[in-house]
Amino acid sequence: MKGRTRLAKAHDLDRVAALWTGITLFHEPLDPVFRMRRDAGSELRELLGALGRDPDAAIFVYENEGDLQGLCIVRIDHSPPIMEETERAEITDLGVRQDARRRGIGTRLVDEAMAWAQAGGVSRVEVQVASANATAQAFWRARGFGDFMDVLDKRV
Repeated sequence: MKGRTRLAKAHDLDRVAALWTGITLFHEPLDPVFRMRRDAGSELRELLGALGRDPDAAIFVYENEGDLQGLCIVRIDHSPPIMEETERAEITDLGVRQDARRRGIGTRLVDEAMAWAQAGGVSRVEVQVASANATAQAFWRARGFGDFMDVLDKRV
């Protein structure tokens, strides 16, 4: 594979937004909670810009000959100082364009995010995976992630 992972740059913003939109559209059929507003484009770019400026967050992209094919967003969360573990990382988003899947891109992005978190002194990384997304469940479990906490919801 001749592509590479790297931190996203400001000039990547529109292409990263397109990738993130693709991830969201992929998840929409799983549950209505994943539906993105169709007029959210400018807000999405602002959100990505803020993530790019946040020292506790990183946006990694996979680029092959100038073409962005995947992204991974990771951030460090801080717990109250009363806890022994005061920091953890969370990979909040991971996605590879459908035409580039099954080539190891997701694994490379996760490896980059994990290394970034570890370099920041974090010893635990979490992900939230839709229970209806069997492919993602298998992907994360194959990388050593396991059950930690159930997230329960109720629509009112």
